[in-house]
Amino acid sequence: MAVNLVLVITAAGLIGFGLRYILPLRDRLGLAVVPSTAIMAGSLGWALAMWVGLSPSGIWGWVIALGLSIAAPIAVGIYLPRRRDAADEALWENLVS
Repeated sequence: MAVNLVLVITAAGLIGFGLRYILPLRDRLGLAVVPSTAIMAGSLGWALAMWVGLSPSGIWGWVIALGLSIAAPIAVGIYLPRRRDAADEALWENLVS
């Protein structure tokens, strides 16, 4: 089971690394934000799937882990730049006035 976790972490990292260059506004994110989010979400998904009792050799643990490693970085990559722009604008208004 530990070897499968290593494979999930590796696959999630590669997915996150690829998503980093597909997502818009990547210049407002750090280099490791999207890949590390993918790794955390994939690892958490795998751990939850094993905790629920899914088989490590079955497909559903992989679907859950890799699905989360795709969905979470996309959500973070869309949400964080917009939040940062709003915070920068609010700070600018505070500094100017």
